Amino acid sequence: MLNPESKYLMLSIESDLQQEDACAFRGVEDFLSNLVRGREFVSPYCSIEVKRENLIETTLNAISNTNLNFKKQLKVSFAGEQGVDAGGVTKEFFQLVVKQIFDPSYSMFNYNEETRTFWFNQDTFEPRIKFELIGFIIGLALYNTVILDIHFPRVIYKKLLGMDWNFDDLADYSPAIAKSLEFILGYDKDDLQDVLECTFSVEVESYGKLKLVELVPGGSSVYVTQANKHDYVHKYMEWMFDKSIESLFSAFKKGFYKLYSGEFTTNCDPEELQLMICGSPVLDFHALEKVTEYDGGYDENSAAVRNFWEVLHELDLEHKKSCLLYTSDAADDMQCVDLGGRRIIKKKKNKNK
Repeated sequence: MLNPESKYLMLSIESDLQQEDACAFRGVEDFLSNLVRGREFVSPYCSIEVKRENLIETTLNAISNTNLNFKKQLKVSFAGEQGVDAGGVTKEFFQLVVKQIFDPSYSMFNYNEETRTFWFNQDTFEPRIKFELIGFIIGLALYNTVILDIHFPRVIYKKLLGMDWNFDDLADYSPAIAKSLEFILGYDKDDLQDVLECTFSVEVESYGKLKLVELVPGGSSVYVTQANKHDYVHKYMEWMFDKSIESLFSAFKKGFYKLYSGEFTTNCDPEELQLMICGSPVLDFHALEKVTEYDGGYDENSAAVRNFWEVLHELDLEHKKSCLLYTSDAADDMQCVDLGGRRIIKKKKNKNK
């Protein structure tokens, strides 16, 4: 069995190999042939241009372009802005797309205040292609080893891996609902039907109005009893985790696996996949300091360097994050991920050097 560190490194190596293969010439003869025929040079990068003021639509148009090979290393530019993407622009692009799509006003996802996680909004008017887009964006970020600030409950990662959910997943996503269902399962008196007056149906709020969803055909007339309470709990979770978001999640999963065959997740568990996508919620700046390399005549003993780390370590978490974001090249070249108690500090290759 591979440990989490090995799995992450294998994923990174697989991405690097696919990127190199995607941009490699098939041989000297192809190169000379293209040169003689006046064909354009084949870029080793997948370059896209998006607009800040219309980010989602221009991103959607970009990834729909069948002429682009997203298995190459991604390079992003914003329309009307000069500059070379050394990694920081691409990282900013991912951050902006994720922030906009998960904004509650965009109505694609609902925010659960209790667990601070997002869930698919079954009442969204957004087309399914946009859920495929966010799935592809997450997969593309993983492919380019960019960590994202997203917050899904564990069950989403289980569903991506094709694993079955259980009651613990409900407790992880919504402790309040889990507590209510636990009461039903733990109630052992025969008057359960009279006490609850609960049927095989769920009332959900949809744009300020309540609507009744039947968990089984005619469910609004089927009362929960001692004999069927376990079936009721199962049907409730089946509706919540599967049926209510079936088309949305199907599109999301399709987008996520566009760059991967799925084989890399065969031996992953949900926690490992989550860490690969989101990284550790704990940022270890001491580990970052230990592996940082310097140039321009500076080293770890330089006064400016020592002062920098001294001030950084004294900042609160939000200011540390801001500093890391500001030094975007460093953030791209170095990603600290804690997998199962093991720390990976991955340096990305700079193909411009």
